[in-house]
Amino acid sequence: MTGTRERYERYVAERHRPAHGRRTAGRWAAFLLPHLRPEMRLLDLGCGPGSITVGLGTRAIGADLHPVRIDGVPVVGADARALPFPAGVFDAIFANALLQHVADALAVLREARRVARPGAVIGVGDVDWDGHLLHPRHPLLERGRQIREAVRERADVRVGRRLRGLLAAAGFEGVEVGVTGEAAGTSRAVAAMADFEREWFEAPEVIAHVTVLGISGAEEMAAIAAAWRRWSADPAACAATLWFTALAWAPPDRPPHEGGHPPLPQRLSATGGIDDVECPLDQGP
Repeated sequence: MTGTRERYERYVAERHRPAHGRRTAGRWAAFLLPHLRPEMRLLDLGCGPGSITVGLGTRAIGADLHPVRIDGVPVVGADARALPFPAGVFDAIFANALLQHVADALAVLREARRVARPGAVIGVGDVDWDGHLLHPRHPLLERGRQIREAVRERADVRVGRRLRGLLAAAGFEGVEVGVTGEAAGTSRAVAAMADFEREWFEAPEVIAHVTVLGISGAEEMAAIAAAWRRWSADPAACAATLWFTALAWAPPDRPPHEGGHPPLPQRLSATGGIDDVECPLDQGP
């Protein structure tokens, strides 16, 4: 990993941390909540700070490549393509805004299918950047979007439209895709959005990284930041974004493990400075 990449990724993590910590299950997992029950074992893939996880009302475990402590929820450090769990142990799986960050979304969903019990439900929510409407449009703002996408490299910022096919290819069935939307349609919302976007183009960590990658340079980045200021001041400015959600189920094609759930490891090892945590899910059915 290059030095500019390390600094860039630290900047991005800090930039998004407050917003991620404000996410709730009621907003981001509303499509899944009616299918959950308190006794279910649930795996939250890419759980982040766990603000959604704690609201799912289940016996949850979080998994994240860069885990942090979540009060009342065991968290493991794991690559979603190679989870440290035996097959068929979870009644429900949730993944919010994860697939847009991985190079192989199908591999992640196939691993989710492996650890899902017969009949388990999975809920996935993710983005599709082509579902973003910005008015009025401007060539510099369009160029800014191209730069942001190029920095993501192998990730898929249009994975939302692929959720139905990906879940089916991973071995789930009965896939149901939905769409929700958000809008910036007031002066305050427009200004907040423009400021958030502008700050990315002005950040030294970003400018250094895109320059090293050969994607852009300081002069162009400054011009794009200025274009965001002008857009924010336009009384016609507004924006809207689509968010894709998908439900699916593991086929009930195998009898349950004798005696209920297969046992989970007695202790779940976590990385990233987190001590081993007791797994409360290795008790009961």
